[in-house]
Amino acid sequence: MKKVIYTLLLAVFSLAIHSCDEETGPIFQTQLPQEGIAFANAFASEYLLSEDTEDNIADRFLWSAPDFGVDTNITYEVQGSIDPTFGSFDVVGSTNETNLAIQVSQLLDFAEQLGLDDDPETTTETGLPNNSGQVYFRVRAFLGTGASASEEVISEGQPLSIVWLEQAPVGGACDSIFAVGEALTDIGWNFVPAGEVFCDMDVLSIKVALSNTGTFRFFEVSGDWGTGLNYPYFAGEGYTIDPGFEDSGDGDNNFAFVGTPGIYTITIDNVAKTIVLTPSGPLYAVGGAVPGGWGFNDDTVVLVENTPGIWSASIALTNDIFRFFQMFDVWDTNNNFAFYEDAGFTIDPDLVNDGGGDANFQFIGTPGTYTLTINEIDKTITLE
Repeated sequence: MKKVIYTLLLAVFSLAIHSCDEETGPIFQTQLPQEGIAFANAFASEYLLSEDTEDNIADRFLWSAPDFGVDTNITYEVQGSIDPTFGSFDVVGSTNETNLAIQVSQLLDFAEQLGLDDDPETTTETGLPNNSGQVYFRVRAFLGTGASASEEVISEGQPLSIVWLEQAPVGGACDSIFAVGEALTDIGWNFVPAGEVFCDMDVLSIKVALSNTGTFRFFEVSGDWGTGLNYPYFAGEGYTIDPGFEDSGDGDNNFAFVGTPGIYTITIDNVAKTIVLTPSGPLYAVGGAVPGGWGFNDDTVVLVENTPGIWSASIALTNDIFRFFQMFDVWDTNNNFAFYEDAGFTIDPDLVNDGGGDANFQFIGTPGTYTLTINEIDKTITLE
């Protein structure tokens, strides 16, 4: 009996020795992550891109760390694609942290892959601006190295709306055109200097007296009746035309003015493609030297623009100060002595700068009633 027990004990002992020979250290079984991985930051509704800001950070992506069941470093790889299925993608960055900054330049790379641009002249097949689209991002967490990772987990794709800011159209030099017609009361059907519409940075403008009688149109070349630009021309080019104008409907389809007769500035913006009418405004003389004093009231002298670019009024002057305002009872629209002096006006010697902080006009002549004229064309201010 003792021999049997001894034999059994020996067998158990031998089995234990054999087991120790097979295991040279502890064995750990890597498990799949207990939790997935997902972005944790709040994404913007859209990301505005431009080459001027390409070095800026567009956003910083944040995500949660998955649980691989082992205490080891995890590598994260942020992938971007214009394909929501990630059939192909770019690795935009990798890190051992749970965040990564994405630059505007990286989003611009995807914008180019989408065929977007910042040119306002290019559009989609449906005529919409060709500057917006979606790009998709996801984050991959893995143990090991690259494609040979022993375990990995990948987040759902996150769409981002990107908008490549279109370059603002920049106006340039352009040639004058010429306004001619009966509705232009000071011009008529003649090519005269007063009808020249001057250009500044692709914006043409002219100040004219308009009446409801007759019509007019523009011409590209002075004296050449074959270079006319009528109402349908501008409408056909996509211009938004002021409701004060209509197509005359006559054989030449001229401009017909249907507003209140008076002095107007016609502005043709070749960048915005608009034709706008701006009515003339008066000038109000306010101050101690003029009737009405330092206030806007029934005695305030009003200079009216009866001829394009020329304002005048009869005014009683005393040896005190005053200045002009463009809007009644609005003090921040003043045209003082310095305003006209800086604009190159020749000013009557009886009117000087008072030297104060408001740079008012000071009347130093003989008190009395004068005709005061501000001539914007000749750049003069005279007293008669």
